[in-house]
Amino acid sequence: MRPLKFEPVPIGTIWGGEDWILSAMEGRQTICLPGGNAMPEDNADEGLSLSELVCKYRERLVGQKVWNKYGSRFPLLVKYINSRQQLSVQVHPGDKMADRKGLPNGKTEMWYVLEAKKDSELLIGFSKRFSKQDFAKIVSNSIQEKDVKKGEKTLEDVLNRFTPKRGDWYFIPAGTVHSIGAGTRILEIQQPSDITYRLYDFNRVDVEGHRRHLDVEDALDAIDFEETQEEYVEVQRNVFDTPASGVNVVPLARCPHFVCNFISFASESKNGIEQFYHLDNSRYESFSVIVCTGGSGTLFYKSLPGSCIRDCISVSDGDLYLIPAELGAVEIRSLDELQIVETHLEVGEI
Repeated sequence: MRPLKFEPVPIGTIWGGEDWILSAMEGRQTICLPGGNAMPEDNADEGLSLSELVCKYRERLVGQKVWNKYGSRFPLLVKYINSRQQLSVQVHPGDKMADRKGLPNGKTEMWYVLEAKKDSELLIGFSKRFSKQDFAKIVSNSIQEKDVKKGEKTLEDVLNRFTPKRGDWYFIPAGTVHSIGAGTRILEIQQPSDITYRLYDFNRVDVEGHRRHLDVEDALDAIDFEETQEEYVEVQRNVFDTPASGVNVVPLARCPHFVCNFISFASESKNGIEQFYHLDNSRYESFSVIVCTGGSGTLFYKSLPGSCIRDCISVSDGDLYLIPAELGAVEIRSLDELQIVETHLEVGEI
């Protein structure tokens, strides 16, 4: 096997758009692209969907522990979010609610900010604890456009506000109310689900003059009212700074659904010294996904199990590679301030 690259699936929306860069979701499957080498065997998987690859290679692709838990259902969805306008105030269901509704899983996600205008803003989590009844009243105030000067609070009054910068990240557990502001581009790692419950959409209308559908009842059922969620203030960090030397690894998210790390390489090109990083998830029996968020480098991997011969592929800004579990340890090298968001699963470890 070899590291696999895929054709993104673009999706237009009223507020901007998304590019699904790794997806096994029905109707929105990413398709495998040709390998980097000219040998016919390197392109044997060209044109296959991610689901077809999982069924073809099974645990060789996803890892034994991952296969035992998820079977042929690929457990991640990776996308770029490009917001020209503010997204709706929304929430995603957790696994328990998804199970009640006959859905495969909930939707916990992690955002890594790639671009953000100076006036862009994120809304994430409550600024204080609310009862379901009190929060339902606030939602109603927003929809009815109540006069806040008369003491009627709206959603924008009671959610935590953040000014995102390139390199910031945010962990968004299922059940967390959130919204992405205009002028923001985000890399999103998430459980494979497209279920969104809208609480409020700023009373926008479509081309026919109709307000967008809201899912207030389901959204209120999905929200986690047990936490104030003020911890999101502490989650925000900036990891864009390049290390002075070597390779720096910063944990971004760690939960039962995925583990994400930011890996940044120092620039030593003036001295011609390559920085390198060994990526090995064999003890987790999991695949890895790497998304390059800046710079460039080279990924080395063994072309045959047990072989000393290594093949290599280039990695540059915007590239995503799915690294099959069968490859074991791979090595990433760079002279050019390479930055990577790496994701894998640790089934049973968390």
